[in-house]
Amino acid sequence: MNLSKLYNIQGGLDYHIGKEKGFIEGENMDWKVLALHTEIGELANEWRGFKKWSNDQEPRREKMLEEYVDCLHFVLSIGLEKGYRLSYSNIASMKADSITEQFNALFRKVGDFSQFRTIGNYNTIFDLFLSLGEMLGFTEDEIEEAYLAKNKINHNRQLTGY
Repeated sequence: MNLSKLYNIQGGLDYHIGKEKGFIEGENMDWKVLALHTEIGELANEWRGFKKWSNDQEPRREKMLEEYVDCLHFVLSIGLEKGYRLSYSNIASMKADSITEQFNALFRKVGDFSQFRTIGNYNTIFDLFLSLGEMLGFTEDEIEEAYLAKNKINHNRQLTGY
């Protein structure tokens, strides 16, 4: 996955949205972190593996990929706003023993970042997030392709008054 390319594309979307909505640079972190938490929850909901009370625990793969790239938009956007750009991934060292544990680790680290917005916390979020994608069975090519498709949708939404 070409992270540099994705950061550049996300920067274009962020600029477009900021211009249209009148965002003030440097004042967007709180809502972006909340949005990331929300999107991670939506991803978990489509995974369904934690729903032990339900007979339907079958993951909704296409919806999961859609929610995953929604998360990726916010992970990239947060990095851009802070001036942090991940250029590598340490996926092997960031995998928990289960997908449930991976989600929980990611939620905890995003919570840490909401208080301590360090590059170390950001890099850990990104590594946990990429590892989660791998654990969910997504390839880097699949993620990048889905991200690019959703990015076009997001640009079109801004043009049509979303």
